[in-house]
Amino acid sequence: MLHNLTRQLKTLAQGNESYAAFNQRIVNTKMPVIGVRVPDLRRLARELAPDMSAAGISKLLTAKNKSFDYVLLCGLLITHARLDDQAAIELTRNYLPRVDSWAHIDVFIEKKRRFAGEIWWDFALECLQSEAEFTVRYGVISLMTNFLDEAHIGQVFAALRNVRHDGYYVKMGLAWLYATAAVHFFELTLAELENGHIDAWTRNKAYQKMRESRRFTPEEQRIIRQQKEDANDQQTNHFSSRHYQGAGFSPCLQEI
Repeated sequence: MLHNLTRQLKTLAQGNESYAAFNQRIVNTKMPVIGVRVPDLRRLARELAPDMSAAGISKLLTAKNKSFDYVLLCGLLITHARLDDQAAIELTRNYLPRVDSWAHIDVFIEKKRRFAGEIWWDFALECLQSEAEFTVRYGVISLMTNFLDEAHIGQVFAALRNVRHDGYYVKMGLAWLYATAAVHFFELTLAELENGHIDAWTRNKAYQKMRESRRFTPEEQRIIRQQKEDANDQQTNHFSSRHYQGAGFSPCLQEI
């Protein structure tokens, strides 16, 4: 199975040498990048998923010689295979220690139509307390993707107040979540951003994303602009974007 997957990935990557080099910089991975485009990875995962068991995916995750593309494919197999929620969570626990890129998280997570919300909620909160940067990002993006609704928004904000990880990719994920939440919960989100629990750098990045969005009214944009100016006055920037390629608010690798 592993040999066949490796061969299929190399076939899908043929002629994509320049894309592979470009993507290596964007996803900021230390793994080799073969150059398979995300739509092709998704298509392959959907083709393989009906025949994949939890044990089969677990075995693939333990393989040694892995590329960025291979690891992401394993994540997509977890997403698309016919697994019960608990099995999917256990596989995700095995997947997360193997990732080294924001793209391994953001492309992997998809909105769930039918799922046992309580156990996925608990798992997301568990991930928020991890010491591993990309595991925490998983928790953040999971909450953003599946729990930014009327029933959970207050609980989401409360959970994020306990995030203590100072990693760049965690902070960017938090900023992305707050900017997304503001579309539907504008006043509540701005109040949360100003309540003192969120550092100035993350707050400023959230306002920056809101300013770039077309989903706010002119009056909301005026308020955002003023809030961003106030955040700029307080910000102490500990990060240099020169060291972090990609890692933005909306990766959209499938469009590359």
